[in-house]
Amino acid sequence: IRVQFEAADLVGESVMEAAVDDLEITASTGGAIPGGGFPARFFAPYVDTLLYPAFPLAQTAGQINQKYFTLAFITDGGVCEAKWGGIIGVSGNHMISDVNQLRTMGGDIIVSFGGANGSELAVNCQTVASLQGQYQAVIDKYILTSVDFDVEGSAVLNQTANTRRNQAIASLQTFARSQNRELKVSFTLAVLPTGLDQSGVSLLQNAAASGVEISTVNIMAMDYGPIANPNTMGQNAIDATNATIAQLLAVYPNKTLSQRQAMLGITPMIGLNDVFPEVFTIPDANLVFNFARANNIGRLSMWSMTRDKQCPVNPQVSPVCSGIVQQTFDFTNIFKHLQ
Repeated sequence: IRVQFEAADLVGESVMEAAVDDLEITASTGGAIPGGGFPARFFAPYVDTLLYPAFPLAQTAGQINQKYFTLAFITDGGVCEAKWGGIIGVSGNHMISDVNQLRTMGGDIIVSFGGANGSELAVNCQTVASLQGQYQAVIDKYILTSVDFDVEGSAVLNQTANTRRNQAIASLQTFARSQNRELKVSFTLAVLPTGLDQSGVSLLQNAAASGVEISTVNIMAMDYGPIANPNTMGQNAIDATNATIAQLLAVYPNKTLSQRQAMLGITPMIGLNDVFPEVFTIPDANLVFNFARANNIGRLSMWSMTRDKQCPVNPQVSPVCSGIVQQTFDFTNIFKHLQ
């Protein structure tokens, strides 16, 4: 805690002496407490922060020992203004109390910028400095050591925004290093069983050329469409992972296979996917987990924690249930053992 005092002499050029004998802090303003960071390999499922009631991070950590989460999504809520889902302002301490409790239990969070919906900050902020300022405000508010950039849809095709985003991220990391802090960066990108499309590869090449240190390339192993077999979603995810690892040679020609494997994150959409009839099952989860553990994959995730339970009535694609027969937290209880 840093406390600054200023003493002003209102008399003129008189001699003044000021002293503080004792200091007692009796209350705080509710800001975030620092987290403990993340292990080398971990599972950090996405949490939709706009759902009500808010998903209980600390309660879940105490219940099933899952301590790492990715909070989604920060988008633009005005003219270059970072907000949760473009609605809830960062100044409102959204979920901070729960984040603090989670961190006292040894857990931590990643905050994800972007996503499929809303306005992407890098598209709407017109300068690198303004964009960096919005990112930094979120990092400072939640005392983050890891951030995620989910770039999809039309945003991934916007070369101007991609360059602006990457330059801002590089500056964020430079600033963090100047403060003796860590800031790990992941990019979450759409994928097919054949790997990233060229727009995703180009984004990563731009990031590397801009000086961004990428810790994780997180692939969205979901919603492939007619190009993939909807009944082999686990194997589809494995194929997509292997293809992406091979593609990373074009970005990092000096990295070994093991290093590129450690850079990979895999994020399936559990249960029923948005694209019918794709379904990611419990056996698919076991297949992906065993592959990830055997092949040094650095991160597992999923969309999303609130979906990791059975729907109370008819199977459906829902933000609050998986649409398949399962026990609550079945998927989490598989993936959480990665570390």
